[in-house]
Amino acid sequence: MKPLLVLCWGLLALAGVSPSPLPSRALEMVLDDFHNKSHVKFVFKKQTMTESMEELPMGTFVHLEVDLLQTVCWKRQRGMQNCGVKAGGRRQKCLACFKFDSSGNVLDQSVRCLSEQVPIFQEVKRRQAQECEQVKQAGEEHYRPGLFAFSKGLPVSPE
Repeated sequence: MKPLLVLCWGLLALAGVSPSPLPSRALEMVLDDFHNKSHVKFVFKKQTMTESMEELPMGTFVHLEVDLLQTVCWKRQRGMQNCGVKAGGRRQKCLACFKFDSSGNVLDQSVRCLSEQVPIFQEVKRRQAQECEQVKQAGEEHYRPGLFAFSKGLPVSPE
């Protein structure tokens, strides 16, 4: 499976096709959502990210799990590039999912960020998985192949 994946990425590179920008855009939306919280005082940086994408009839579903590390920079300094990771700083895990339509507009989303050390983390993760299933179905209820069929027949002739 891995050689096949490497071959596919190689073919995409040769064809000049870049991978979908949707996971990067989703990550930016997660970071914006997190940093807009009033209790967040410092900038957090992405440490690791797990992503998955699924093409559906009515759009693209993107699922992310992002590990964040606290930096030494205050939130108002967010654009600075030289923010080092704070020794002993807080860690957060963001669980997020997005449904984008074919134009790249967000149809639905769900984002939750919290520490894995809190006792309710597993319960929040379970609820987030349920919400992500709802996000995944956004707009899909309108797509039913064969629901509307149009045919043009011969004109009705007067008898």
